[in-house]
Amino acid sequence: MNDIHQKAKRGIKLLLGRQVAAQILTFAGGVVLARILGPSQFGLYVIACFLVNTLALLGDFGLALSLVQRKAELTDLDLQVGFTLQQILTTAVVIGLLITAPWLVAFYPKAPAQTIWLIRAMAFTLYLTSWRSMSVLQLERHLRYERLAKIEVAEIFTFQGLAVILAIAGCGVWSYVFATLAQGILGTILVYTASPWPVRLAFDRKIAGTILRYGIPFQVQVILNSVGGWITPLLVGGMTGPIGVGYLTWASSIGKKPQFIVSSVMRVSFPHFARLQDDRPEVERTIIRYLTLILLPAGLWFSVLLVAGPALVHMIYTTKWTPAVPALILFAAGHMFEMASMIIGMTLNGLGLVSFTTRFVLIRSLLNVAISVALIPFFGWTGVAVGYLASVLITTPWMLYGLGKEAFVKILAAISWQFIPIGVSIAVGESVARIPLSVPVQAVACTVIATTSYIAASYVASPGWLKELLLERLSRRTNLPFRGSIPDATGGN
Repeated sequence: MNDIHQKAKRGIKLLLGRQVAAQILTFAGGVVLARILGPSQFGLYVIACFLVNTLALLGDFGLALSLVQRKAELTDLDLQVGFTLQQILTTAVVIGLLITAPWLVAFYPKAPAQTIWLIRAMAFTLYLTSWRSMSVLQLERHLRYERLAKIEVAEIFTFQGLAVILAIAGCGVWSYVFATLAQGILGTILVYTASPWPVRLAFDRKIAGTILRYGIPFQVQVILNSVGGWITPLLVGGMTGPIGVGYLTWASSIGKKPQFIVSSVMRVSFPHFARLQDDRPEVERTIIRYLTLILLPAGLWFSVLLVAGPALVHMIYTTKWTPAVPALILFAAGHMFEMASMIIGMTLNGLGLVSFTTRFVLIRSLLNVAISVALIPFFGWTGVAVGYLASVLITTPWMLYGLGKEAFVKILAAISWQFIPIGVSIAVGESVARIPLSVPVQAVACTVIATTSYIAASYVASPGWLKELLLERLSRRTNLPFRGSIPDATGGN
């Protein structure tokens, strides 16, 4: 048990470290690209990625997730059969994209003709994903994230660096495409080097049936989770063209910046909870730690964007992105609840409650689509952000209830204190925002004040175990004495 907790904790630390480096690179590259290219070109790239990745989802069948979740050790034949199934499905999707690209682009009358070739070029990235998946799943299955963390930083550095160079050179939207292909090639080589396996095509009916039987329910969840994201490239893209897609996608990506935390945690939490599934009290104790530590930065991000967002966007990204600020704030608010539901969903999946989670995700996705579609005529493309916020507010408590009434009450009581620092930070930050200042000064002042008040209020309102954990971490770095029994943030003592 302790070994599992320690591996999970180490995995989270490594992935978070990787994500911090990645976010620095992404932010720097994103600012340059946003100032050079603008919403329309970014939106065009998003549409091409959406069409390719959506068809890829429909043909994936959750093969990698099925193999990660399996209790028994994997054999070379398991990997080879999984790889063979992936190549069959990937080839079918790639051929379909090459042939149907002109008809797919017809859904976007305002998109330029080059969109057809953007889609065809992006289709080949699917092979890169499939070629690396067997190596990645072996590393994730055994919680060996130290190598993955380094590889993913190298991939992001490659993408951002090459995209910026090409954008400056005048390649326009193709800067994103060439950078994506280069990133995929490098990552595939590095991942296989880190976790090699005997690559060959093989087929076994029994193994294939087992993989598909467990993988399809997982993939249904992935598809349903993605449905809400289809609203922007489908409806908004058809109505406003690439520029509306660019604004909304940019607002979503910035508003959901804490996603890098939950993405790292989720990659560890699924195998973590799968190995704790026979000990429900330990599961409850662990999920409280997970939720607490991911919701704190999400609350801070929302508070800062609410009070300083308009000034920050004006100062960093220029005024051409300010029409997306309301959507940016709405996405940040909803993302706090979505992060919680994602961790809860991984917990339920790890406990084997895949059917319940799938039904829940279906309902949430349908709500998101229905509310967004209903609001677009009244709020324009900002209605998509409103629909997103409403759907996660309605469904996240329901998903938590899937762990049982007693667990619902216990977990909710243990994390509800986190609304206090959000309220304090917004109140203090808004008082500063009302002071007439220049845009740069207001941006910096509101950010600093909102952040400081949030951290102070969080410490005052936080439970004892979190205070002890923080003080223990500080004592390690300052060599100051501290005594006490410190609960491990991932569940161990």
